[in-house]
Amino acid sequence: MQYLKERHDSGLTVKAFCEKQGLNIKSYYYWQKLIRDEAGKTLSNTIVPVNLPKEAAALKTCTDHPSSMTINYGRFSLEAGNNTSIEQLEQTLKMFIRVENSYAR
Repeated sequence: MQYLKERHDSGLTVKAFCEKQGLNIKSYYYWQKLIRDEAGKTLSNTIVPVNLPKEAAALKTCTDHPSSMTINYGRFSLEAGNNTSIEQLEQTLKMFIRVENSYAR
């Protein structure tokens, strides 16, 4: 876990970091996958509070928005159709933020 944080903080590519630390790149990705899988299990039913800008309230009443949109947050991407409720978007964004913050530790 410490190597993942060190690599993130270093700003180096995974390849460059592993070469500098003398790590096997396959081992690095193996441990990264294990940690991500475990985080996914832990967070699958977790709701985290998030403060949305006041402008987000307009989404509840907007009727002429595109048929789909893509939201990018850190490493995550979400494509939502116009039938997606604001509550579904809020829950998904909360999860994105929680997972992203757990990797930053």
